[in-house]
Amino acid sequence: MSSIFRATTPDDETEIVEFLVRAFSVNHDAPFVEPSLLRWKYWEPRADWLEPRSFAMERNGRIVAHAGVWPVTVRNGASRERGVHMIDWGSDPEAPGAGVSLLQRLTKEYDFVYSIGGSETTQSVLPRFGFRTVAEAPIWARPIRPWRQMLQHQRKDLRLPVRLARNVWWSRSPPVAIERGWAAVEAGAGGAEDAAVPGSERDASFFRYLDRCPVARCQTYAIVNEGRKAGFFALSVLREQTRVAGVWLEDPSAENWRTAFHLAQDAARQHTDTSELVASCATVASANAAAQAGMRLRARAPVFLFRKGGPVEPLPLQFHLCDNDAVFLRGRLAGFLT
Repeated sequence: MSSIFRATTPDDETEIVEFLVRAFSVNHDAPFVEPSLLRWKYWEPRADWLEPRSFAMERNGRIVAHAGVWPVTVRNGASRERGVHMIDWGSDPEAPGAGVSLLQRLTKEYDFVYSIGGSETTQSVLPRFGFRTVAEAPIWARPIRPWRQMLQHQRKDLRLPVRLARNVWWSRSPPVAIERGWAAVEAGAGGAEDAAVPGSERDASFFRYLDRCPVARCQTYAIVNEGRKAGFFALSVLREQTRVAGVWLEDPSAENWRTAFHLAQDAARQHTDTSELVASCATVASANAAAQAGMRLRARAPVFLFRKGGPVEPLPLQFHLCDNDAVFLRGRLAGFLT
């Protein structure tokens, strides 16, 4: 029987929940199918992207594959390219090939499709359909409240004192050192209003959309040097983790990256009660700066890219946490919480 590819609507909510529960073998209380989060991901209006963000493949009136999309528009010189990262991509076990058919349709709809990490199955499937590994997105973390971490989240076993001592040391050495003249100024969800986001068309409306997420709190900060705006960063606060949604600098030197990470750590300590800070750094300068700012490498995620009608060239994206669902994912990102 032929399949129908279509965008979903809020009227499909119940059926999508049932499909995702079946496709991913989870219970109805799984965090990623929470109704309020589902509505925000797929159908909450956002000024920076007016197109659909959830698609289904249907057979005989029944959803057999689904993918949400996390969109971004990038600039390459004078040209603009529309792309997406797939989220909640799955297929019915009783409908072999449906998920692949949906993937192929999406690669025709957009200029590029990319994927950061993903399950073992996803990482094995994508190269078969023209996706190429173009980058790596390492995850870095630093404990900021190790005692809270120990009392609430660390495994209670014989190694607990060792982990506590390690996390206390890593939370204090090296100390957060913000150079004279630099500051982070809290700017609200629209704090990116006047800031340039190199390579992408993220703007204040994107951060306002993030701020409406029902499971995470977004806050943006202007990075100021001697009274002049030098960039900005955004934090997503989700339970015990403060996640650096992204850092954008007018001068992305290693020194400025290090200062930005120190400012983010200071903001997390002052304005949240979380236990750790987590960030993704895909450039050499940002990775070196994360290490110099006391963060520890915790995981590595490959970045896969499919570009329609042309060679697979690198994207002008830094693959921050806000470039996929890691910015609001309810599960813990790689860190020190266990």
